[in-house]
Amino acid sequence: MIDNKNVEKRELTQCDECSSKDLKHVPEKGETWCIPCGLVHKDQEIEANDNGAALFGEGAHYQAVRNDKDVNRRLGGTGPKMKFGSRGVVNASKYRLLEKIDRSSVRNPHPFAQRVKSNIETLYGRHALHILEFLVEMSCRPLTGEQGMIRKKQDKSMNKRLGMPKQSICRKKKGIKGSSDEQNAVIIAAAIVELAGELGIMPKFDRRSTMEQAGIVPKQISSARIRIFNHWKARATMGWAAMPPRKSAGDRREDAIVQAMEHVFDMLGDHHDEGDFNRILYETEARLALLKEGTSEALSINVEERMLVSVSVYASLTAFGLQSGAADLLAGVFGSTSSGIRSRYDALVTESASGEFQDNGAFDMSQLCGDLLNESQEQNALIAKFRLGRVCGKRFSSSES
Repeated sequence: MIDNKNVEKRELTQCDECSSKDLKHVPEKGETWCIPCGLVHKDQEIEANDNGAALFGEGAHYQAVRNDKDVNRRLGGTGPKMKFGSRGVVNASKYRLLEKIDRSSVRNPHPFAQRVKSNIETLYGRHALHILEFLVEMSCRPLTGEQGMIRKKQDKSMNKRLGMPKQSICRKKKGIKGSSDEQNAVIIAAAIVELAGELGIMPKFDRRSTMEQAGIVPKQISSARIRIFNHWKARATMGWAAMPPRKSAGDRREDAIVQAMEHVFDMLGDHHDEGDFNRILYETEARLALLKEGTSEALSINVEERMLVSVSVYASLTAFGLQSGAADLLAGVFGSTSSGIRSRYDALVTESASGEFQDNGAFDMSQLCGDLLNESQEQNALIAKFRLGRVCGKRFSSSES
């Protein structure tokens, strides 16, 4: 039994090779990984009176092994042999030694998959990684040997869809693929998370913060998402994977409205004090509740989700005399036009007054919708969901600070 008093713990603070401090500790493996260069360090916990100098430090007999293939390729391993075979090698004995080193090295055969997982964990949290790890494996690892043989027998379209998405995404033309391996990893990570949100595997995330941090654009994420989804469907067709149940049209609309409200009220928080902000929020919630949004009986089902939220917020601002410049701000959130928001608002108010649009008074500008809702005591699942999300968000922010 080891006496704890004689145990010396040496905490690793930077990489031995590149001196980076971006390290990831993996306690279950007793290792620490360097994210930039991929070097794997064994945890340095030794007895104080043993021959620790043989294990760690400048005189160490054992060295950490990089978890990718590049270092072995530079040593002259299997790379040249793949191209030319062993013929023509000047020093055959040295060649065989280097080849043996290459075969015996411990390494991660798919470092790109690990890079995508690290990005999901960093950008969206460990919980998201646990849920979506299978999608990363599906997107960044090749088919098994047996599946590969079956793929070769398929028609051209199916053969293409069964190809590894990572290869296809990283070989797109400039502007669709990323400018580096790291950017490609972020694009695939964001595409997987966005696809999971669309399919209802997990809640939707706002892609804008990811795009801003990584310097990527929407078409890069959309292109990758489509490629991964098509590959998944192809696997399901072959019986190699199962697709999750799809969300109903009503559920997808509810999610879109909640997300649109989050975007709009994030913007309004920068332009109004807390009192006005809460009045606008509650009035907008009341309008959407009167329109029965979030239920199968929604009255405004023909109005696109983001336009409906923009117009409802504009109506609430107008009710409190705060509409000056509001259309421009709302248009900037979704890339629409201020004239489009104002004209749609005017049309709905006119149709409501004439009785052409049965809106339960949601666009009756002669009274506040909050008062109407309190009188009717109507409940609305969408509003409860939105408010709960904001409460949880505030709690999370306060705990972070």
